[in-house]
Amino acid sequence: MDRKVGVVRYKQYVAGWLNSSVHDFLEFFPGGSGSTAYALITCLDSNQDPASSVNNNPDLGNAVGSAKRLKRGLLVPSRLLRDASIRDHFFFGYDEIWFFPSDKINEKPESASIVGPCRIDQARLDQLGHWMAENGCSLGLGDGNGLNIIVKATGLMRYLVAHTLSQRQSSFQPDKLWVQDEEHESSTARPATVRSADHDA
Repeated sequence: MDRKVGVVRYKQYVAGWLNSSVHDFLEFFPGGSGSTAYALITCLDSNQDPASSVNNNPDLGNAVGSAKRLKRGLLVPSRLLRDASIRDHFFFGYDEIWFFPSDKINEKPESASIVGPCRIDQARLDQLGHWMAENGCSLGLGDGNGLNIIVKATGLMRYLVAHTLSQRQSSFQPDKLWVQDEEHESSTARPATVRSADHDA
């Protein structure tokens, strides 16, 4: 780890953090990228054995179709994850997904996970880095309290991604008072418009 700039990295991989979730990320997931053609799902809603969920959850089995089981994980074509029904029914938080250009990969080490609530650190990346590099992994996502990410990056992009780990989580949430103020402004604006119209008439 580069202590000066706080870079958590392993060879060509760098770790970051976003105030987001797997569900939200997949909503904008780009299609047609060869580097992310396949997705290995290794955790769903804190369950680190999603392959077993297929037996207990017929809806999941139908959604992922003929998913390839990779020990406790599920390997699926990434295009399936762009389906809103899959995102909305199976990704509720504390999920973990890895993306690859091919379905010829080895199982993920069970000793390490990037699921929250903690942000990823150098120790966890060191546990996963060799596996990611060996299998050509292009991206890893794990959420909980925000979204941990590991991505291939070089140059300036590496430092931009690394910088996200130092960001504070946003505490902003829609405020009832703010909403009421908006409604109050709208309601007070209408009579003024009506009075103006009456005056013009």
